[in-house]
Amino acid sequence: MNLYDKKRERCFTMEAVRESHPFDPMFPLVYFHHMKGNPDEDVSFYHFHDWYEAVFVHEGGGTFFIDKDFYPMKKNDLYLIPGDIIHQANPDSRDPFICSVILFHPGLIQSLELGEFYSHLSPFSLQAPFYSLTESQMGEFSSLLEKIQQEMTGKPAGYRHGVLSILHWLLLLVSRLQPVLPENSGKRSKSEAWMKEVLLYIDLHYTDSRLSLPVLAEQALVSTEHFSRVFKRVTGFTLPSYLGVKRLFKAKELLSQTDHPVSYISDVCGYKSTSYFHSKFKEQLGCTPGDFRRRNRG
Repeated sequence: MNLYDKKRERCFTMEAVRESHPFDPMFPLVYFHHMKGNPDEDVSFYHFHDWYEAVFVHEGGGTFFIDKDFYPMKKNDLYLIPGDIIHQANPDSRDPFICSVILFHPGLIQSLELGEFYSHLSPFSLQAPFYSLTESQMGEFSSLLEKIQQEMTGKPAGYRHGVLSILHWLLLLVSRLQPVLPENSGKRSKSEAWMKEVLLYIDLHYTDSRLSLPVLAEQALVSTEHFSRVFKRVTGFTLPSYLGVKRLFKAKELLSQTDHPVSYISDVCGYKSTSYFHSKFKEQLGCTPGDFRRRNRG
């Protein structure tokens, strides 16, 4: 079992969970080099976190679920995922992907004011999370990723500054790419097309505490068993897990941007009770809603 597998074994369960990796607070960055997807694993690679993530696909393929859309993973693809977005990479059973992943806290990346409008984080947009690279472009990025790997493993003097400099250049190159919008990302299977409509419906109603498996199955005109099976197979999530994370993100938004009482936020986000909200919030984020608000209000 490699280092990535050990970390993932600790951090992943059969529900969508908040991903966590050991890191130095002075250098909030984690790098996985040429990581291979394993289609035989019982635990799927799905998670969420408040860090930013860049995924470079070197070989193989699979399916990438990001927020409410599906992308057919293939060689030379690049995926950019901002914080607090549910996502999952499903490796192809016959030709699983091999990818490199950079995870970093956005606070690590700073853009100096040099008389032009530019941000290293500008490419991280849900409107365009997918880039199809040419062989030449992927070759250039692969060279940069190799340098990051060398710095991270060798740890020469100033290696953190070296990694950060490479990351800055890498993100600058990404900002000059032309993204592929969702409608051009490939033909969906029938189950993916059907589930896309379900996910859009959930997006409009997830704060309703009455939203449940029977309600959604009835809306989709299928049995609860069939709905549950297809939802898990296509998205990689159980329905309660998906709803729970969507509600958690909305609660975080309201806690940090409004003065509404915690009990009100619990109610409008669809939680059964304020005590249940407290319990789930602390379970997922490691702090109470009140503590989260105090840390995230200016």
